[in-house]
Amino acid sequence: MLDYIRSNAQSFGVKVAFAIIILVFMFWGVGSLTDGGSSNVVAKVNGEPVTAQQFEQAYQRAAEYAMRNDPSLTREALVQQKLGRQVLNELISAQLIRQEAARVGLSVSPQEMHHVVSQMPVFQDAQGKFDPEAYKRTIEAQRMSVAEYEQGLADSILRDKVLRTVAGSAWAAGNEARQYYDFLTQQRTVEYLYLPAADFVAAVKPGEEEISAWYESHKAELASQPRVEVEYVAVSPETLVRPESVSAEAARQWYEANSQRFRQPEQVRVAHILVPLAENASGADVEQAMEKAARLRAEAEQGDFAAVANANNGPRAAGPGGEVGWIQRGQTVKPFEEAAWALQPGQLSQPVRSQFGVHVIKMEERKDAAVQPFAEVEGEVRATLAKQEGVEKINDVLDTLIGDNINNRPLQESAARAGSYKDADGTEQPLLKAERSGLVGQTELQELLGISEEMAASLMKAPANSPVDTALEAGDRYLVVRVLASEPSTTPSLEQARDRVLASLVAEKALQAALEKAAAIRKAMTDGQLPAADAARVQSASLTRDGALASFVPNPAMNQVIFRARPQTWIDQAFSVCEQADSSKCGALLCRVTAVEQPKADGWAGMEGLLTELVQRKRVEGMYQTFMRMLEQKAKIEVYNSRVLESAGI
Repeated sequence: MLDYIRSNAQSFGVKVAFAIIILVFMFWGVGSLTDGGSSNVVAKVNGEPVTAQQFEQAYQRAAEYAMRNDPSLTREALVQQKLGRQVLNELISAQLIRQEAARVGLSVSPQEMHHVVSQMPVFQDAQGKFDPEAYKRTIEAQRMSVAEYEQGLADSILRDKVLRTVAGSAWAAGNEARQYYDFLTQQRTVEYLYLPAADFVAAVKPGEEEISAWYESHKAELASQPRVEVEYVAVSPETLVRPESVSAEAARQWYEANSQRFRQPEQVRVAHILVPLAENASGADVEQAMEKAARLRAEAEQGDFAAVANANNGPRAAGPGGEVGWIQRGQTVKPFEEAAWALQPGQLSQPVRSQFGVHVIKMEERKDAAVQPFAEVEGEVRATLAKQEGVEKINDVLDTLIGDNINNRPLQESAARAGSYKDADGTEQPLLKAERSGLVGQTELQELLGISEEMAASLMKAPANSPVDTALEAGDRYLVVRVLASEPSTTPSLEQARDRVLASLVAEKALQAALEKAAAIRKAMTDGQLPAADAARVQSASLTRDGALASFVPNPAMNQVIFRARPQTWIDQAFSVCEQADSSKCGALLCRVTAVEQPKADGWAGMEGLLTELVQRKRVEGMYQTFMRMLEQKAKIEVYNSRVLESAGI
């Protein structure tokens, strides 16, 4: 169920602070949308111009972003993919939002800008205060100017204000989230008859014409996968400056200037027993839960708290023995915190109700607030200073490596220029080194480099001896890459692939025979009953909406039919299913729903907040999309013939 919810619902830490800004730059452009003369206009939105310069800036950013994520893309390919149309549409939408903001009196003040920026942890010093130098340094590390960042941030804040205004009336019915929970967690008890395809293999005798025809229609599947070999240099702030290169004196000075960073607040280590209870539970349910918690408390006080917790806590209530672990003030809900901090080590609380249920809390250990001594944190201090210095160097190092790569200089020599360090044995080691992948397929390449599927796919398309002219992002590091060799896929002849072809064809025809047999059994049923011989082979299992039936591979299409089916009636169609233990073993399945299992109430308490938020967010998104369509329908939008638009394929 959580997978279903997640489907509806990084590298450097600074990416979070820049993600929306980058999208704003891609499509909104930089600068006012009201400048420029009429001869330089590509569109007008309610009489206000979108200039060629703004379109070119936005298109350039979008193109660079796309090609950075897929180095195989060309400008011509982007034109064919209608990138220019997308950019223009986004610029028009942005203008509509600005106009609507002005109409209702929304704006972004310098004070708001400063507040938003100062609250971002990435721009704060060790004491949690805004650090102008860190602000400038971090933005420049992203290859942006401060002015560009602030323009994009202002646009983003304004857009959020409009969204909040539009969605302010969004509401969700009181029971809508609960109904969604019931929909997701309801189960079916299913009876099924499974006919393995293996039972029909002996009867399959394909002729030469069938074998030849199957080979011709499946050549793409029989072809070997293309492979490439790449050479790459991995670069991150941590690799450029080693912690051991930071002097003890510098580390000590930084520690003394930032000692409050290592101040640990008062902490307590607690465990608890949880009796689940919904927030809106009836008075009778509350009384029953409180009584149960009191009984468990008495039992734990007389015996082993951990054993009582293990016997009564749900799977997500706590760790083994009811362990919650070390917590600080503000990390738990208020009733839990107040009860926990009132205890002394070894004591148990009285039953305490929170939004999650009723708790019995045990205080296990307490630590007073204190500053960690330098000896305990020296390694962390050195690593912090080394990373800061590495961040300052990384742009220059990447620029040098990329330049050398484009000019076909040996990457190993380029990497060596970054310097070296001495390891624990006193041996000189390079800070950076060029490595080779060997000939690998796309999946292996993706796993080896730690890059996205799209990046790996683009490298697979590159010809031999191709330098990538930008740094690729790979988690917490950057990669400078050169494709050394490219091996295309090859298709074997029929004779070379005969064994594979014959095995696949036999399996395919055997499965078809199993499905036909299952359909015949269903058709021959009288009064909805299986023949006695088949009825003896029927099995039963529970099925969740997005789960797997028994030991078979999940089949979403089959699940949809089952959850719409009328109970006690065999479903008219037979399904093709494969076994989880060996997906090459497949067969035909007939089934019927024998019971509908309603969701358990105790699971709702843990999911209420998440699902309520999800339902509300869906409403907000729907209202915003409707609002934008209304703005577009009411607006006067004019697009002019322009050399700039023509060059972008519009």
